[in-house]
Amino acid sequence: MSEEVKRSYSSPLREQGAAYTRLLVRDAGHRLFARDGFVATSIKKIAYEAGVSERTVYAHYKNKVEIFQDAVNVAIAGDEEPVAMRDRPEFEEVLATPSARDLIAEMVRRNGLILERAGSLIMAGIESSGADADMRRISDEGEHAMRANCLALATALVTTGEVRDGMDADAVADVLTTMLSPHVHQLLGWPAERYRTWLVHTLTASLLRP
Repeated sequence: MSEEVKRSYSSPLREQGAAYTRLLVRDAGHRLFARDGFVATSIKKIAYEAGVSERTVYAHYKNKVEIFQDAVNVAIAGDEEPVAMRDRPEFEEVLATPSARDLIAEMVRRNGLILERAGSLIMAGIESSGADADMRRISDEGEHAMRANCLALATALVTTGEVRDGMDADAVADVLTTMLSPHVHQLLGWPAERYRTWLVHTLTASLLRP
């Protein structure tokens, strides 16, 4: 086999190996951040959990902040595509739902899936934001994104004409930002189905005309 052909095979294999190693590190970080918190989690612990050396971790990430950022982004999105939630086709599909009740049910379902994947990690970031400037930035960015998403959903709800009189998009967004938050999800600690059923009922009763 020629050297050129060997390189054509080895390059994809190296890329696949690097991607797999990065996944191991990221997933290990996710588990430890969610369980022990950001401050108590070190690169050494992440390396041990991932089954790699600390040097290998640093070959893929500059520091544990980068690991956390990557872990939370992937957990929220549900995949590794570098596309913001608001720019994804599925978000546009939710916004286009013509019935307010169906829109609420779908937003609650999708939000529940995100919090099941990322809720503990998001809360770990929030809890450490007072002690770390980078984590404060990440938490602030997450809150701003959450507010923007909720405002878009609120505008779609108001457009249906089914929202209670006297409530504009900002007022609806206030309710959504509060009720869809990871804080409420963690505080309740309910099984997924109970959480979704309660949230759909509460939002419908709070936001829509009888």
